[in-house]
Amino acid sequence: MPRSLPAVVLKTAQKVTAGARNDYERAVALQDWFASEGGFRYDTTVTSGTGTAAIERFLKDREGFCVHFSFTMAAMARTLGIPARVAVGFTPGTAQADGSVSVGLRDAHAWPELYFEGVGWTRFEPTPSRGSVPSYTLPEAPSPDVDDPAQPSVEDTAVPSAVPSATESCPAQARRQGECGETAVPGAAAPTDPGAPVGTAALWVLGALVVLTVPLLPLLWRTRARARRLGSPGGRTPAEAAGRVLAAWEEVTDTAWDHGIAPDESQTPRKAAARIVRLGRLDEATAAAVHRLAGAVEQVLYAPEPRPVMGAAEDVAVVRAGLRATAGRAGRLRATVAPRSAVRVIWALSAHRAQLARRWTARLGRARWTAVASRLRRRPPRRA
Repeated sequence: MPRSLPAVVLKTAQKVTAGARNDYERAVALQDWFASEGGFRYDTTVTSGTGTAAIERFLKDREGFCVHFSFTMAAMARTLGIPARVAVGFTPGTAQADGSVSVGLRDAHAWPELYFEGVGWTRFEPTPSRGSVPSYTLPEAPSPDVDDPAQPSVEDTAVPSAVPSATESCPAQARRQGECGETAVPGAAAPTDPGAPVGTAALWVLGALVVLTVPLLPLLWRTRARARRLGSPGGRTPAEAAGRVLAAWEEVTDTAWDHGIAPDESQTPRKAAARIVRLGRLDEATAAAVHRLAGAVEQVLYAPEPRPVMGAAEDVAVVRAGLRATAGRAGRLRATVAPRSAVRVIWALSAHRAQLARRWTARLGRARWTAVASRLRRRPPRRA
């Protein structure tokens, strides 16, 4: 955990999990505290924020959306010594009348995954009213009507019968139509399942495709974003050229983020470049490419007449290769399959929802004012 993590995170985690006997019970206690017991409120209009300050504010205000819940639970789990990560993807979606399942941006979601030895990465759901609570985190309540499995029942006892089976003299056609009475084996029921309908089979196939595709959505989004930013080598106008430089720098920032170097928006491009070089342990050639891009960004942002910049896409490729070379096999796999910068999808969705909410509120306010003004115009003036 970073040294900047507020002490209240560990203190709260220890308080919430007091009495838990193992890491699994601690994880369930954290999930239940966020989802129902801690007084948290799901609100997509809350600004997501960045860094450890966002976690501290979330624990104080107790309102936010899935990004706040998942990252805060992961941080609290790590303070307790439980390996944790945040997964970004989509909820299962909404079943349609034709048997299909609709999955859209409204289903974007983030959730924490905690690691247990011998089990692996395990999903939890701390966000209230979103996703689905895993069944293995719910308390078990045995039914009093369930028979003891250790006690054999009378029906389970196999008693040989001397009576010949009715099917021995029954024609094959009659057996297929179920007209031969009892089956050859006493107590065995004839199969009544006519087979899965075509619609059900198609739904299962579609569900399997969704399950297989959802884990790859961060990878697909990241690949598309990289292609969009670096798709054109330059611009016809100075404004287009400046946009390409800024897009290349954004790609470098996200690539570093995917490899574990979180962005710091408070730093200048030059300081940000030095930080990427230092934390990424980049060699001289890769460091030169990072600094060239940072210098180009400074030209775009501060120079009265920015100089034309060539080779920004090539410098991005050099930086990406350098970061992958120093990341190790596990780091490269994580950066490719589960890029951290994919969380921007959640942020963009939250900002879009907040903007729509503001527009709707403003429209309602104008409509109400128009109605009031209309009534005032129709009302006759009072005599003195």
